[in-house]
Amino acid sequence: MATSVMTKVRQRMATEAGAPDPRQRQFAVLVLVAVVAGTAIGWLFDLHTPALLAGLTAVFALVASGGQSLRSDLHRFAWFTPALVLVMAIGPLASGIPVLAGLLVAAVVFGTGMLPALGEYYRIGGQTFAAATIVATTTGVGGDQPAWMLFAAAGGGAAFALVLRVLVGLSDPTRATRVAVARTLLEPGPGVVELAASAWRADGSSTWLGQVLAGASRFRAARETLLAQAQQSDRTEAERLRAIVAEADAVAAELATAVRSRACTGLPPQARRDPAQAVLARGGRQDLPAALQGVNEGLDRIRAAVVRRDDTAATPPAPGARKERVLGAVRAHLSLRSSLFRHALRCTLAVSVGMVVVLLIDDPSASSLLLALYVVLQPAARDSMTGALERTGGAVLGVVLLALVITTVPGAFLLVPLVIGGMLMNMERLRTDSTALLGCLIVVTVVDQAMKLDRDLVNVAISFAANTAVGAAVALIVGYVSYLVLPSSILPDVRGSVRSTVWSVSELLRSVRAAGRGVDLRAALQSAHVLALRRTQDLLGMPALLDGTGEETDDDRATRSAAIALDALRQDVATLAFRPEAERAVAVPALRAVDDMLAGKATATVPDVPAGSAPATELLASSLIENALHARAAIDRTLGYDNPWKSYTISFVRTERLHIR
Repeated sequence: MATSVMTKVRQRMATEAGAPDPRQRQFAVLVLVAVVAGTAIGWLFDLHTPALLAGLTAVFALVASGGQSLRSDLHRFAWFTPALVLVMAIGPLASGIPVLAGLLVAAVVFGTGMLPALGEYYRIGGQTFAAATIVATTTGVGGDQPAWMLFAAAGGGAAFALVLRVLVGLSDPTRATRVAVARTLLEPGPGVVELAASAWRADGSSTWLGQVLAGASRFRAARETLLAQAQQSDRTEAERLRAIVAEADAVAAELATAVRSRACTGLPPQARRDPAQAVLARGGRQDLPAALQGVNEGLDRIRAAVVRRDDTAATPPAPGARKERVLGAVRAHLSLRSSLFRHALRCTLAVSVGMVVVLLIDDPSASSLLLALYVVLQPAARDSMTGALERTGGAVLGVVLLALVITTVPGAFLLVPLVIGGMLMNMERLRTDSTALLGCLIVVTVVDQAMKLDRDLVNVAISFAANTAVGAAVALIVGYVSYLVLPSSILPDVRGSVRSTVWSVSELLRSVRAAGRGVDLRAALQSAHVLALRRTQDLLGMPALLDGTGEETDDDRATRSAAIALDALRQDVATLAFRPEAERAVAVPALRAVDDMLAGKATATVPDVPAGSAPATELLASSLIENALHARAAIDRTLGYDNPWKSYTISFVRTERLHIR
């Protein structure tokens, strides 16, 4: 056990190459010193509550505003942290005014529940802010402190988070962006390029990283084409094509190492080799597939960009892109037809009922009720109640075990600084797993409040466990009743949803093509984007509805893959719509090829994407092809076709009026 823990610690303290990472060690030392100092000050000067508030504020700030380059993290920190400090300071004060506290929690839960429509980092920030609001307003932490102390503690925690992020990132501010871009050369599958492109744009859009992304997108599109052609070939040819792909992946892995490095004076021989040569040397057919040209062009583009490293900014998007994105998300999801809206409303109703229950109980042991409720109704699950029973059991069992620890282990109060330190050391896990974040918050609040109650610890433990069960039961009951009241899809039509999503994405794609030819389709383009956004978001929530109590099935995986690929495709097309008009011609061949693939064409080819001085548009053009290939393969599996690349027909007859009511 101890050996396993030490091994994991050493891995966290090392770089990807296995060498000691001074940044991680510096981060660990700062966290350790801060936790020890905060615990000592809280113990000696009876300031444990302000120290706890400061620690929680630091955790929330780092979870919500971290994860990318120093520049983009500081930008998110600038607009997120003031709101966080405000809610962490005002929340305990508002808890004395039940109506105000209830309205604050309900408004925040509903608003943050809609943020996933804007992207992954908005989803993380929204969930974190909702958790912070619930902790500050409903758990009683800080309720005995004056206003000035609450503001000082929250501000101090935010300042510590800022210092920690700056000190760790100052030596290599763009490291996270390079790692994200390098990941496109290592991880196949839809959505990888979109996440890397988002990190690249947030970090200033340097030309050389844009060229790497353009080359990687070209490489990935050609790679997926070779794999698709292998599915349609006989056994011998399929093995040859897969061998070429394996050699190309090995070259790409070498280039990924060069991309991650801070500087590059030259490439090793392994990164410069031709992927096809080793396969041709083994004998067999000597003719090369046409898609291999795309592989080589993509790798050559990456090689040139990595060595030259032009740090000038790439061409920015056309003005109005962010505004249209936000307005499109609002129009798409402020409707009961949107599964995201329905789930945000469901969470808000459950939290409101939970607030009423907390007021009726009027006991400090109810501090875990709202957090347990929020664990059960995870915001990202959209329409799903599947897995809620498992989360309910996990929450109640966890609090019962925690209660046993509190009643039997001396010095249980030390769990609070230990958990806070563990949260600070596991930021990446907390960003990707909201259940882990909420579980840690339950531990912290239960231990903190239990230590303050002047009652027998056994009774305290029973009270916390019972109230946690009440919160989980409220979530289950309200969630189930809302299914009967709100329009939902208890028995989802998977094939129909996939077909309607393909139709909406194709409509958006055709609108962008028409707009690129000079046709004035502003209103139609907006409506097409709204409809495609709603359809892809609904399809993204479909796997949660299908997910049973057992393991994920092939149908679930196919639906999930189709949803991710179509949503990534929708993001690419929507982003392309706001590229400068002079650059859009670069993507015309790709748009035409994607339209053919989604419409059921039974062949996979990589169109020629001109390589010029527009890396942002080039990467979109190639990413369109890759995501269309992923989507097409997933669509085949979802529709139940045994033979890959079977010709099918999606009806593009307008089955509904293209406007949002």
